[in-house]
Amino acid sequence: MKLNNGKLPLKDMTHKQLREWLLPIVEHTLFVCRGRILELLTIDTDRDILTEAFREFFEAYYYDVAFELDRYEKCLLSVLDSCDTYAVLKHRVVTVESKRKASPMGREVRRMGSYLPDDPVPRIKISALSNDGFREFLYTLVRSEFFAAHDQVIKLLSVRSMDAEDMPLREAVYEFFVCHLELEQFLEDYAYDPDEGLEIRPEVAEDLEQSITDHESDKIKGRPLQEVAKEFGVILKCTH
Repeated sequence: MKLNNGKLPLKDMTHKQLREWLLPIVEHTLFVCRGRILELLTIDTDRDILTEAFREFFEAYYYDVAFELDRYEKCLLSVLDSCDTYAVLKHRVVTVESKRKASPMGREVRRMGSYLPDDPVPRIKISALSNDGFREFLYTLVRSEFFAAHDQVIKLLSVRSMDAEDMPLREAVYEFFVCHLELEQFLEDYAYDPDEGLEIRPEVAEDLEQSITDHESDKIKGRPLQEVAKEFGVILKCTH
C-alpha cells in the first residue's frame, strides 16, 4: 500500500487531512504481518517459516511505515517540545536519543542496506540467533507498545468528530510516533539483511556483473549499476 507523499506539517493539518495521512499507515500490511507472527508463535513453527514472516514484517516496517513516520520526525518533536503536557513523551524521546548509536544520516543509509564508516555495525546478527533466541526476539518485537498505540489510533479514527474535537486523535498520534522511535531503537542493535539467503535470478546477476565490469574498466557506455539494480529490485550493499 503506497503511503501519502504530502509535505504539510502535521500540526497544520485539518482533521480530514490528518485522517488521510494516517489511514495508509495504520491500515498498512505491516499490521497483518505482525498478526501472522503472533499466530506462528503460538505453535511449533519451523524456523524458515518464522524467518520469512519476519522478513515480510521487517520490510513493511523499516522500508515503508517507519520511513513515512521519520519524514515527520522534526515536526512531531517540535510539537512535543512546545507543550509541557507532553513532558512524559518528551522524556521517552530523550531516552531514545541517548541510546541511539547511528547518526541521522546513518539511519537513512541503513535503510538502503549499508552503514556509514563512522557508525557502529549492530552487534547482534538475527540469522545467528538460536531458535529459542529468535522466538524470544520475535515475542519482544510483536508485543511492542507500538502496536497498542496503533490500536488506539484505529479506535479514534473510527470516531466521527469535527476539527475542533480531534485533540485525542492527535495525542494518540504523538504516542504512536514515540512508540515507533522506541521500536526502531530496539531494532538498531540487530543486524539483519532481508535479502540474505535469497537467490538472485541468473539474468539479474549477469546484468549486474557486466555493469560492475564496465564501471571498473571505465566503460561508461553501459547502463549505470544503480539503474540496473533499481530496475530488477536489487538493493546494493556496501561491502567495506
